[in-house]
Amino acid sequence: MSQAARNIRDEQERESTGHSNGTQLIGLIFLLMVIGTVVWGCWAVIHWMNDAERLPLSRLVVTGERHITTNDDIRQTILSSGAPGTFMSQDVDVLQQQILHLKWIKQASVRKQWPDEIKIHIVEYVPYARWNDLQLLDKDGNVFNIPAERVSDKNLPLLYGPEDGEKEVLEGYNSMNQALAAAKFKLKTVAMSERRSWQLVLDNDVRIELGRENRTKRLERFIALYPTLLQQVPADKRIASLDMRYDTGAAVGWAPAFIDSQAIFSD
Repeated sequence: MSQAARNIRDEQERESTGHSNGTQLIGLIFLLMVIGTVVWGCWAVIHWMNDAERLPLSRLVVTGERHITTNDDIRQTILSSGAPGTFMSQDVDVLQQQILHLKWIKQASVRKQWPDEIKIHIVEYVPYARWNDLQLLDKDGNVFNIPAERVSDKNLPLLYGPEDGEKEVLEGYNSMNQALAAAKFKLKTVAMSERRSWQLVLDNDVRIELGRENRTKRLERFIALYPTLLQQVPADKRIASLDMRYDTGAAVGWAPAFIDSQAIFSD
């Protein structure tokens, strides 16, 4: 091959290589531009979604059977640590824990619904009895608190006992109340001392001392004995208490008969 032919070929190869490198450079620049556009777009979308002025959580929907909780309770509890975030930034687990600070709420679930809604489902404790005057129990023996003015049932049984004894006292109340109800008695108060000694009060204010031992047998003896004692009550007396802590019989405590106010003020 002549020198001229070689020169022509070398020139063509250089032009081809230069064109190829130029094409690759343009392709790389275009790729970088695409990546940059995608990254900027993602950043812009995230910034937009976290902008409280664009996607504020502004609607609150509360579901569940409620007898105690108001919408304002939920709203104030959520706002207690500041205004809710945006749809994307708000942590529903944090909201759930805030709601559970209301001591009468047993369970709470929180979820978000696009674009601006918080949905909350709650389950309340249901009052079954009063515990040591200041608290309440549900039927499973869970202790909780409710503002006094929101307790709708003012005739809840009164249960008393040592700390951590609520389940034992509740179980005793249930079993003894069942036996007394079958005999047409209504149990109002049950108290268990630190030594596990039991005292009952009926709705007619008769106090029954059962002590620590043989609680069931002593209660059965009271049920059998009380109607007989009623037939022997003097007109000006009433039975105030019965101490069943004896092998047989009982010690009866007497008190003046209740005054009939209607009889006093009648013509």
